[in-house]
Amino acid sequence: MKIVDKLKNHYLAKCAYIKYVKKLSLEDHVILLESQQSKEYGGNMYYIAKELNDNSEYADFKIFLSVTKGKVEKARAFYALKGLSRIQIIESNTKRYYRLMASAKFLMSDNTFLPFFIKKEGQIYFNTWHGTPLKTLGKKIHNDMHDIGNTQKNFVAADYLLYPNEYTKDHMLEDYMLKNLCHNRFLIDGYPRNTAFFNDKLKESIRKKYQLENKQVIAYMPTWRGTLTKKNNAIMEANIQYILEEFEDNLRDNQVVYVNLHPIESASVDFSSYQKVKPFPDDYETYEFLNIADVLVTDYSSVFFDFLNTGKKIILYTYDKLDYLSSRGVYRKLESFPFPIVESMSGVISEINTPKSYDDQELRLEFCKYDDMNATARLCQRVILDRNMGIQEGLIEDNQKENVFIFAGRLANNGITSSLKNLVNHIDKTKRNYYLLVSTRDVKKNLDILEEFSQQINYYAFKGMMNLTITQKIKLILYKLNIIKTDRHIKHMKEAYRYELKRMFAGARVDTLIQFSGYGNQRINLFSCFDGNKIIYVHANMLEEINLRKNQRRDVLHYAYNAYDKVAVVTEDIIDSTYQISKRKDNIFVCHNVIDYETIQKKSNEKLEISEVTAVYPKQSDLYQKLSEEKTTKIVNVGRFSPEKGQMRLLDAFAKIHQTDPDTVLIIIGGSSYGNYYSQIIKHIEQLQLTDSVVLVKNLPNPFPLIKCCDFFVLSSFAEGFGLVVAEADVLGLPVVSVDISGPRNFMKKYKGYLVEDSTDGIVQGMMRGLHHQIQPMNIDFRQYNQEAVQEFDRLFMISEE
Repeated sequence: MKIVDKLKNHYLAKCAYIKYVKKLSLEDHVILLESQQSKEYGGNMYYIAKELNDNSEYADFKIFLSVTKGKVEKARAFYALKGLSRIQIIESNTKRYYRLMASAKFLMSDNTFLPFFIKKEGQIYFNTWHGTPLKTLGKKIHNDMHDIGNTQKNFVAADYLLYPNEYTKDHMLEDYMLKNLCHNRFLIDGYPRNTAFFNDKLKESIRKKYQLENKQVIAYMPTWRGTLTKKNNAIMEANIQYILEEFEDNLRDNQVVYVNLHPIESASVDFSSYQKVKPFPDDYETYEFLNIADVLVTDYSSVFFDFLNTGKKIILYTYDKLDYLSSRGVYRKLESFPFPIVESMSGVISEINTPKSYDDQELRLEFCKYDDMNATARLCQRVILDRNMGIQEGLIEDNQKENVFIFAGRLANNGITSSLKNLVNHIDKTKRNYYLLVSTRDVKKNLDILEEFSQQINYYAFKGMMNLTITQKIKLILYKLNIIKTDRHIKHMKEAYRYELKRMFAGARVDTLIQFSGYGNQRINLFSCFDGNKIIYVHANMLEEINLRKNQRRDVLHYAYNAYDKVAVVTEDIIDSTYQISKRKDNIFVCHNVIDYETIQKKSNEKLEISEVTAVYPKQSDLYQKLSEEKTTKIVNVGRFSPEKGQMRLLDAFAKIHQTDPDTVLIIIGGSSYGNYYSQIIKHIEQLQLTDSVVLVKNLPNPFPLIKCCDFFVLSSFAEGFGLVVAEADVLGLPVVSVDISGPRNFMKKYKGYLVEDSTDGIVQGMMRGLHHQIQPMNIDFRQYNQEAVQEFDRLFMISEE
């Protein structure tokens, strides 16, 4: 029954959402509130709900609050206890919920709506967020910098973004990269939940109810440290037990500590065994009860920014500071605050018994300047009734320059990613606003590369799946099975793809969209439906890619090369093969890859380092041994371990060379492997009995020091787009031998490189010439080359502007 219930209430309900988005009209007097993605029913949303419930100006509005299934009854009971009878509690992820998401005129959240959310034209979205941040957010969360997509999208979608102070505004706009991206309005005003700190009447009532008039009340509110693994939870539970027992044993009779823990932590605590340690009561919202505290003990939680409103003492108990902050940065060092910082429970007890002796007036002016009893009322009137309430507000800064979004797939350590890095490093980034477009799921394994890009340009992450009806899901499956061809598929699914772009971009200003990777059927189709200037890159002879790797559909490319405004090929050599697919030449433009020769030269001077992810065959010591043999001629090849790179025939050719000249070694450097091709190469090496003279290096972060140690370079591929490695080898002063194939052909001819027949015998001939020093480096002027390549890239935009 649970499976059937889940299917009915979640999967089928969500499938209906897109129908509601398309068909339902907005209801002007309906407001939907959501706290922490429906997991909570307090915080800012509670105080907004209270204002809407109690103020007669909103008597004509229907007000809904969504909560998860397991909390519906608790929320209803709590709101009934508070006398908030006009607030209707609904279960999230149900048909009713999705209908409201698609029809309520006003949407309010203190976190984010889930990734399925599509903001409709005319909806007014108010995002309050949930605190002044101490810990870094957005692109500064290094371990999770890829996973900001849904938050970033929600901020872009929101009509109003609330910030309790300028400090929060500056960090949020910067680290979620919102400037120039959207036209949202920010409001700088007090936090709704902080109005609790100005309710003296309620404070006295609570103290009296719990007989605390003559007690010193300590609030302990630690940061959640769990990771939902049994091992870490056990450690967490032991720490909590120790802390609570220390409070129990060392507090005075006139002292009591109220503890606010994560639900998982609370579940492991038997509070009935304590006299002086109690949980926050359930009949008050957290801040309503926090207001009665005489002292706050916390750690890295942003609650201390809000508690500044009380003027009471704050103690930071940071027993695990080094460990906790090793994986998470902070905007300000804890030591910069005047609060006492202690690392032991004896220190906590001592500080509780010591009167406040620091001055926090400047902090209160910086972080709590706008907090007062009327903040919630002002905000509701501004957002819902569109009244000028004297709130400090403004539009997010926008320089009005063209916004260019560049999609480059998984950011794998390959030639496409390298070419984009080179391009980004050389284009004039003051002409346009450039954003790297990434999928949260796809780039998860390549965060180091994403971080490298983020030092140069902003990025926009997207997360979640398309909203499709059951019928559309079936059509998509049939298409993926190649039962339906692309032109017919797009005809039936174009509207769905356009809604998906709305879901992804949420109103972000996107002027030009570049499908730089040139691969991936689904993303190619999706971006072909973008209503704006769209460009797709071609990095290889795609006819050969289809034949050799079978990693693309010709009908997809035929449709795309006609649907996109411009098709950018990276070399003249693949114009013809691209034309054979599209049967159209007027939108094909040559955009040569930029060669970042300065970075290559710089990296080549670094020490050769083998990282944890690097694999060396036969073993690492063999590589260093071969490099140390001065009389040995070292031949190098670079390319992913894949059939089209021709590494098998390279080995066959080298076997013949090695027979005539044993003082030779072949070093093959590669990144990812196509299936088990890396293992097949090893097997072939062993069959040829070349174990002592061939070294494979897989996933080497910086290959340039190794390439520089070699004597000459050989390109053995069956198919290449351009052959970036040929240029990189020339930057390092190596003679280059290349088979005569489209891609490197025109480049090699233009700069008088050495081309050989596209065969094993041709590779043998080239190697022999290399061994006898009969090939010279091309010595290309890459500065001039790059200037021309950047001009070609700029021309893609100039044509759209003419």
